[in-house]
Amino acid sequence: MGLPRPAGGSGHCAARCSLGPAALSALWSAACGGPATAPQPAAASPPVDRKNNPPTSNFIKTKYQYYMLAQMTNGEQLKALLDSPKNIVISGHVNPDADALGSTLALYHYLQTLGHRVQVIMPSELPQMLDFMPGFHLIWNYERKQKTSNTTILQADILFSLDYSALDRLDSMESVWRKATGYKVLIDHHMQPEDFAQSRLWRTSSSSTAELVYDYFAELGALEQVPLMAFECLYVGILGDTGRFQHATNAHLFRIIADMTERGLNSNYITNMMTNSFSEKKMRLLGHCINKMSFLEGLDVGYIALSQAEHQEFNIQRGDLEGVVNTILQIRRIKVAALITERKDRVKLSLRSKGDFSVQEVCKNHFNGGGHRNASGGMSRESLEETLNRFKRLMNEDYASVLRTTAK
Repeated sequence: MGLPRPAGGSGHCAARCSLGPAALSALWSAACGGPATAPQPAAASPPVDRKNNPPTSNFIKTKYQYYMLAQMTNGEQLKALLDSPKNIVISGHVNPDADALGSTLALYHYLQTLGHRVQVIMPSELPQMLDFMPGFHLIWNYERKQKTSNTTILQADILFSLDYSALDRLDSMESVWRKATGYKVLIDHHMQPEDFAQSRLWRTSSSSTAELVYDYFAELGALEQVPLMAFECLYVGILGDTGRFQHATNAHLFRIIADMTERGLNSNYITNMMTNSFSEKKMRLLGHCINKMSFLEGLDVGYIALSQAEHQEFNIQRGDLEGVVNTILQIRRIKVAALITERKDRVKLSLRSKGDFSVQEVCKNHFNGGGHRNASGGMSRESLEETLNRFKRLMNEDYASVLRTTAK
């Protein structure tokens, strides 16, 4: 069963305009202060044959060819495998986010309709704030069901890897995934994918893995067979990875949203569930983080650092800090935001940026991590104080020229 649908059924406006031509003409005159005659539309351009005459603009031509050519490698081989019922396992990365959950569950719901035996397995605990997603409670946590998960993975005919580009992102599940002999498929949008899959759909310009899963359904010509629950999950993934459409958006993405909406997607409900579902504990934690927010003098950089003791004080669980780092970016002048948190055996960094500044470069070169230009993560084996000092030093010495404060 899917999520609640919008009132009115189809999602189209139920009300119809009942004004006659004279009334419409008068309204036009009042609005424009001119004659009661609307300007005549320009003559329609003849239809363009995009297949034989792609757009001539270099930018548009590149985008056009890119979307048409970025298809699943060995797609026909994979399609043939899916023609008969198979044992399939789908995995996302450790500490799964909205995109990892949205893309895996969407694929799960689609493959279920084809009669396959499908199981989604995540390497670690799930963020409970997303428990409204259809199929959320069917996901296995590898940490809790390791023996059963190992057997299921090793017996799988097909293994889908979604939203991670390297197998070390599976954490303790990595070794059994490498050992598995089933046909491996990668669908992802992160940099520098590891070469472990027989079939691959990979595009770094995509907003999310959820977007790529939609593209895969479209490539198969299967959009009419995709259940509404799958589209709902894809929307969760897209909403999460674009920061509610604040970055990594393009016309292709909004066409996807429009198509899913026409197919019954209740985007308002999902947006509300993801935006206005804080617990009291999480709201108080957010207030504490805002009070701790600090800034580097002379630079458009803000950060929040949390110790292990604070983790215990606020009983911070996986998912509780989701979106906290983005709060810093809501300050107009800030170009780079960092959330630096101390864990038992490491310090974790979550970096976000605006515009052209690449936090992916910072994480990759200095903090054993990576991700995307405007959203990346990393880690350090140093203490919290040492890691924070190294971050400050990098910003002040290596990036000061592009991060120097200009706002008054």
